[in-house]
Amino acid sequence: MTEQRYRSIFAWFRARPAALRALRWCQSGSVAAVYVLYFGLLAVLALRRDARLMGAVVVPATVFVAGTALRAVLNRPRPYEALGFDPLFPKDTKGKSMPSRHCFSAAAIAVTACSVSVPLGVLLWVLAVGIALTRVLTGVHYPSDVLAGLAFGGIAAVLGLALPVF
Repeated sequence: MTEQRYRSIFAWFRARPAALRALRWCQSGSVAAVYVLYFGLLAVLALRRDARLMGAVVVPATVFVAGTALRAVLNRPRPYEALGFDPLFPKDTKGKSMPSRHCFSAAAIAVTACSVSVPLGVLLWVLAVGIALTRVLTGVHYPSDVLAGLAFGGIAAVLGLALPVF
């Protein structure tokens, strides 16, 4: 995306305060919903003494650590750094744009949930896509950052859950 495209998106939202409020709610609400549902899943697995609990904890945590290391190595500048604009909502993080940590975390959690409950997993994938969209619309990630995050988190979680220990 170009600076002009981001500025056009921002102008559209700023001209519509209700849409701007909805975007802010979607941005924070989708992230909160993923974690509430994830911790709910862990609680249910723990209460049932379900053997899948270990994988449901270890796989997303491992994806988080590996993805965080990968983004530190890549250290891609964020759109607002590279293109010289202020994001729609204040943020001053430098670099570490690729892959999106919000996206790879949500994708890993969605895959993990799918291994226990397909409907819950599908809901979490919908939320992960919503997170990806809001990260781009607010100017803190490029589309490639969020797509890489979703792919990395999803594939890494599938591979992790396929290990014979889980």
